[in-house]
Amino acid sequence: MKPALEFGSFFHLDPAIPLGGEPWMRPGDLLTGTGRDALRAIVAQGRSHGWRRLYAPTYYCHTVLDDVAADIDVRLYPHAPFDGPTQLALADDEAAIVPEYFGLQATVEVRGGSVLLDRSHDLLATWSYARAPDYVFASLRKTLPVPDGGLVRPPAGLPCLHALAPTPMHQYACASMAAAMAMKAAYLAGAQIAKAAYLALAGEGEAALRGDAGISGPSALTRALAPAMDLRTMRQRRHDNLALLGDRLAGLPAEVQWRQTPAFGILLCADMRVRERMRQGLTAAEVYPAVLWPMTWAEVPESNRRLSGRILVVHADYRYAPRDIGRLGDIILRIATHCDMPDEVQR
Repeated sequence: MKPALEFGSFFHLDPAIPLGGEPWMRPGDLLTGTGRDALRAIVAQGRSHGWRRLYAPTYYCHTVLDDVAADIDVRLYPHAPFDGPTQLALADDEAAIVPEYFGLQATVEVRGGSVLLDRSHDLLATWSYARAPDYVFASLRKTLPVPDGGLVRPPAGLPCLHALAPTPMHQYACASMAAAMAMKAAYLAGAQIAKAAYLALAGEGEAALRGDAGISGPSALTRALAPAMDLRTMRQRRHDNLALLGDRLAGLPAEVQWRQTPAFGILLCADMRVRERMRQGLTAAEVYPAVLWPMTWAEVPESNRRLSGRILVVHADYRYAPRDIGRLGDIILRIATHCDMPDEVQR
């Protein structure tokens, strides 16, 4: 069997995942079913203390906000990646999500209310702020090879919700996701498995995760595996890979800029036309960048919509050896060099 290599997309179940190292979870941390569940658990506790409104940045995952809006009044404040400082004043009964986009230090300064720091893109980030967040939360699946999982880190001395059991719908969704991850692992090892089969299963699992109305705990697999992972080793590999990839991409054309961040490589394209040609060419070469995020809420500024149409998020995490990163850089350079050609489909 000849192993396959692809870049990005969801993680496979990896028996070689780094384990051990210094524990990364803290006393009082709560694992939930998803990052959305983590946010909803915080909102539920906040509402019990009188919260009436939650502010979120305009540049954010709007499908998450759609779900949270069923629990609390959600409003947007203008803020996006690579913005300078944003000032936000809250009433005592209001809270705000402050994102560390792509693992970068947050640039939102909040007065009053409560601060919910989204650390999904770099769980081990150590950014310090003049005002400590009231809560930290994260989605584990952004950076860890698990089928589900969210994290709530409550304020010191304030207990959060008790450990949550997975809901029946969540258990079903995780079974589909875990099966898809196992099938992907076999595919990458060279087994004759149709990619469409595990992609369909993953899609089914994703839809079920999103369709669960309850606030769920994590799967048994994630509850056991996530705390055992050596995140520091994984993080260092990602850092080294991103630095190597950045060096490899020094010759990018002006239409495609490279932005290195702690969590991902960002390809910032001149416009949506260039971005779509890049995305199509990369996908044809089995490189699967993420688009973060579609801007679906009407209140979003046009500048945010344009940025969403220009960004491609490239994965260079622990899964890849230096020789793989060299190959990835060559693919990106080749496609970027030809992305201005009419009707060009990269191979």
